[in-house]
Amino acid sequence: MISVDRADASISLVSEYTTPYSAIVRDEVVMGVNRYFLERWLPVLGPNVASVVNTLRQLDYRCHGEVISISGTALAREAAMSRRHLYTCLEHTWLPAFVRLESGQKVRDAGGKITQQANRYRVRMDDPLTPADADHLLTVLQNLADTPLDAAQRALELDAKSLWAPVQTQASEHFTTPRAFTAQDVLHRAFPTWTPATPAEKSALAQAAENLHRHITLVRDDGRTSRIIVPQYFRRKWWKLLGHDLAWAYLWLRGTVYDNPAEGVQRDTCWVPALNTILTVIGRTREWWRRNVENAKENDGWTLDDFFRQLATQKGRDPAHPQWVARQFTVALNIPIAPEDRERYHYLLNHWPEGGGMSHESATNEHTGSNGVRHKLTHRTNEGPPQIDTPDQALSATTKHTGSNGVRHTGTHGSATTAHRESESKEQAPDSNSAQNSNNKHPDPPPALPKSPLPASQPPVPDAAAAKKMKAHVQEKTLVDQLAHTLANAPKTPLCEAASATLWLEQTWLEPVRRHTPAWDLVASGQVSARDLVALLLAIWCDRTITHPPRYLSWLMQRWQMQADMSPVEHWEQWQFLAGLPIGKWLDEGRKVWIEHVPRDDRALPFGLDVIASEQIIDSAYTDASSDANPEDDPLTRPWPVPPKPEVEQGKGLDERPGRGNLTIREIWIAALGQLSAQLNRSTFSMWLAGTRVVSYEDGVLTIKPPRLPEEDWLRERLNYSIELAVSSIAKMPITIRYAED
Repeated sequence: MISVDRADASISLVSEYTTPYSAIVRDEVVMGVNRYFLERWLPVLGPNVASVVNTLRQLDYRCHGEVISISGTALAREAAMSRRHLYTCLEHTWLPAFVRLESGQKVRDAGGKITQQANRYRVRMDDPLTPADADHLLTVLQNLADTPLDAAQRALELDAKSLWAPVQTQASEHFTTPRAFTAQDVLHRAFPTWTPATPAEKSALAQAAENLHRHITLVRDDGRTSRIIVPQYFRRKWWKLLGHDLAWAYLWLRGTVYDNPAEGVQRDTCWVPALNTILTVIGRTREWWRRNVENAKENDGWTLDDFFRQLATQKGRDPAHPQWVARQFTVALNIPIAPEDRERYHYLLNHWPEGGGMSHESATNEHTGSNGVRHKLTHRTNEGPPQIDTPDQALSATTKHTGSNGVRHTGTHGSATTAHRESESKEQAPDSNSAQNSNNKHPDPPPALPKSPLPASQPPVPDAAAAKKMKAHVQEKTLVDQLAHTLANAPKTPLCEAASATLWLEQTWLEPVRRHTPAWDLVASGQVSARDLVALLLAIWCDRTITHPPRYLSWLMQRWQMQADMSPVEHWEQWQFLAGLPIGKWLDEGRKVWIEHVPRDDRALPFGLDVIASEQIIDSAYTDASSDANPEDDPLTRPWPVPPKPEVEQGKGLDERPGRGNLTIREIWIAALGQLSAQLNRSTFSMWLAGTRVVSYEDGVLTIKPPRLPEEDWLRERLNYSIELAVSSIAKMPITIRYAED
C-alpha cells in the first residue's frame, strides 16, 4: 500500500501471466526488424553480418547509456555464432554503416602485463540508404527538378519502392565509402552548386530531406517504422537452432502474413511471386533451398514445418511474368516452445493455478535495500541478460549485505548488454549452424572451480601453488615487450631465441594458437624446433591469403611431419635464415631479405619490429642529423636547423586500430617514421620528416603536420608516395596522407 503522506513511498511490480505459454515465451518482450533493413540491407550484408547488426540493436534497445560495452565471446553467444566467425563478420565492408567500433584501450598493470579493455560498438538504430538505393535516388532527383527542394518534394509524391534500385546489390558509382548515407547526402551530391538563399529555405530543405529519407526507408506518417515484430524468445531460443539463413527466411515470410486481433483478421498463408524473391533476400541458391528446406531433415524435437511450410505452386499466377512459378506458404504466427523449455511447459500445464495466473517471484523476499537496490540471483535467469553492475569475480555487488543461496544486492534495473564475464552464461557459444559444426576442434578445457570453505560473499583464498602461478602469470611479458628487451640488451640473440615458444604461439596473432592443438603439441614435444617454428610464422605472416593463421600453422606442421622429405613452405631456406638471424640485424640485413618475399605495399617488418626499433632509429637520426647533414648530398635539401622530436597531438581517431593489426594510429605513425628513416637519405629525413606530428585520422585519411611546407610542395610531390606506402603497409590497409598547413 502506498501512503500519500510519504514522498518517498514506492510500489513493487511483479509480472504475472494467464497461460503457461505466455509465461515462457513472454510475448510482451519483442524484437522488431525494420522492413527496409530486411528487404534492402540483408542482401548487401548477408545473413550472418545482418545477424550481428540485429543482435547489437536488440541489446541496445534496453541499454541505459549510449554505448554498448560487451566482450567478444558474449557478443558471439548472443549472435549465435562462434567468436572467430564474429570477427570475420565485423570486418565486412559495409558494417561501418551500422556499427562503429571503438577498440578497448591497452592498460598495463602493476606487474607490467598489458591487457586490452573491452571494445565498444556504437550502433545505428535506424536504417541508412543502401549504396545502390542512394545511387538510384541520385539519378531520380537529378531528373525530377532543377533545385534540391523541388526534387525532394516531387520524390515524396512517388511510391517509396519506386525510389529503390532494381537490384539491391548492384555496384554504386558515387557512394563507395562504407558509411551511413542519408537522403540529405544524396541531395547534396545531386545539386553540389546549389546554396540556400535564406535560412528559411535551408530549413525547408533539411525538413524535405528528412521526410524523403523516412519515406524511402518505409517510415509511416505517424512516425512508426514498418517492421516485423516477433517475441525476443525467437532470437534467444530458436535462432541458433534454425541458423541465420532460415531464421531470416522465416522473418521475411512472417512479414507477408498478418494478425490483427482488433479487427478479427488473421491470415497465416501467403503467395510468393517466385522462389528467387526469397533467395535474393537471403543470398542463397536453389540447390541450397532444395537441400535445407524441401528436403530438410527432422531435428531433435522440431522440424522446419513448425515455422513455415510450402502448400502449393502455380505457374503464371502473375500475368506480368507468366513463366514465374508462384509458391504458397503457411507461416506460424505463434513461436513454438523450444525443446529445452518443453519439460517446464508441461510442468506448468499440469500445475497451473485454477485462477489462471502465475507470477515471476522476486529473487528473494527477505530484504529490499535502499536506493533501488534489491536482492537478485548471482547468475542471470533465462529471461534476459545479466545486470550491468555484476562484477567480474564472484563477489557481491555491494558490501552491505549478502543473502543465502547465491543471492546478493544488485541494481533494480539491469543492463541490456551481455555479461562482461564469460562465466555468467549458462550456455556455450553456439556456432552459426550448430555446436556439432563448430570450427574450433580443440576447445580449451573449462577451468576448474576452486573449493573454498569461505562464505559466498568472500572470494576464495588461493593456495601457495596457485598464488605462485598467478604471480608468474601477472609478471609474464608480452611478445613485443620481450622482443624489445632482447633488442636493447642482447641484439646478437637469434630472433627465434628472443622469446619463448609459448609467447610465439600465444601472441603472434590476435587469435592465439590454443593448447592441445597439433601446432602446440608438436612444439611442446620438441618435434618442431624454435627456429622452425619462427620460420613457419614468418612464412604465414607475409601470406595475405591465409584467413586463419593458427589453424593453417597446425595444418602445415602436420603435413610436414607426414612428408618430412619435403619443405613445408616455399623459400624454406630463406625463412630459416631469417629466423636464425640476430634480432639486431633485422633492421638492415633482415629487412633486405624480408622485402624480397612480401608485397610491395606491405613491407612492414613482422612481429612489430618496426615499432620496437623506431624510437632508437629516430633518436639516432636526431642525434647525428646536425653533424651528418650535408646539403650537397641532395640538391633539394637546405641547411635548416634540426627540428624537435616528433610530438603526437591529441586529435580525433588517433587511438583507432585500422586494418588487420592491433596497432593504433599513434603507434603506426611512429613505426612509419622509423621505417622511413631507414629507407631515406638521412639529411632528407631530418629536413622534411623529422618532427612531423600526426593530427587526426578518419575514414582512411591520416592528417599530418610537417615542420615546414615549402612553396614548391616538394614534400607532397616527392615523398608522399613513400609516406603513404610505409603507413599503409604497417596498417594493413590503404591510408591516404593529408597535410595540415595551419
